[in-house]
Amino acid sequence: MAIRIITDSVSDIPKKIADELNITIIPLIVNFEGSSYRDGIEITAEKLFDMIEKVKKLPTTSQITYGEFFKIFEDVIKSGDEAVVILMSSKLSGTYNSAVAAKNSLETDKITIIDSKAVTFGQGLMAIEAARMVQKGFSRKEIADKVVYMRDNMVHKFIVDNLDYLKMGGRLSATQAVVGKILNIKPILTMKDGLLIYEDKVRGKKKAIKWIIKWLKDNKINLKDKTIGIYHSNDLEYMLELKKAIIDNFDVGEIIVSKVGAVVGTHAGPGCIAVAFVK
Repeated sequence: MAIRIITDSVSDIPKKIADELNITIIPLIVNFEGSSYRDGIEITAEKLFDMIEKVKKLPTTSQITYGEFFKIFEDVIKSGDEAVVILMSSKLSGTYNSAVAAKNSLETDKITIIDSKAVTFGQGLMAIEAARMVQKGFSRKEIADKVVYMRDNMVHKFIVDNLDYLKMGGRLSATQAVVGKILNIKPILTMKDGLLIYEDKVRGKKKAIKWIIKWLKDNKINLKDKTIGIYHSNDLEYMLELKKAIIDNFDVGEIIVSKVGAVVGTHAGPGCIAVAFVK
């Protein structure tokens, strides 16, 4: 009997890490101009940004279906295994509810489903820790308890660079987007109770990184012995600036870097960087 760790593609876990830790990643679907693509398999954020630039229109995304979860959970049960399933915020997608419905249909007590109340690599850090705990021999309950603790204590800070995507997604008016671009405004977002919310704004990319460092210092955050996720949306250089600033200012345990997939990229746009860790 084995414990499987299952998550969705919004977790943005690097493929190499997912393979090494045997994490099952189920892709969401990106629908664009009459075609559908599996996130992280048939489309990347970079490819999607190129497509969006040509038509100035955002794609839609589709949640993982009840049927997909049913097949995967059925295989878990038939194999005599157990599973911890860590999914994107239920307030941002119906994926979590689809998984719960599939589990209930199978009437199994071998599967634990957790609403991460997160998106992108904050969620990914939970799945990575869960998979590491599997390798160390922890029980399903112990793993689930640790994931819930991480969820309830996870810090997420996002720096948004491209306001066009917020405008196309209806989160900014055309006027706000134009003024923001002229003033070089960079919104800083966070997660609260499963929702992505506005926290502050600064002028310029370098000041945005300074804001992150100041926030960490003002809140007396101790990063020693912590695992920190630092990730980006098609801007590796900017992400590395944030990474360097954190290393220069703090003693850090472990840093894992990642980049967002097409589903997250649809909403974040290119140039977004972020950091996540358990406080």
